[in-house]
Amino acid sequence: MPKSRLRGGKKAHRKRVEKRNQNTKTQQKRIQKLWEEEIMKRMEELSTSSGQTENEEITTGQPLDIKL
Repeated sequence: MPKSRLRGGKKAHRKRVEKRNQNTKTQQKRIQKLWEEEIMKRMEELSTSSGQTENEEITTGQPLDIKL
């Protein structure tokens, strides 16, 4: 490879690769954290809503007409 294509040599290349890898790890950690927060929020919603359905009674002013 010609010298003009090295863009700073091996040391600069290693530095760029290290920076790229660090950015990738940071993004993965951020996405993982957001994912876990969303899952926990949905789990809490499900746990609170599931308890409500067991204890609720159907109360209507009209009788139910069920014909078989």
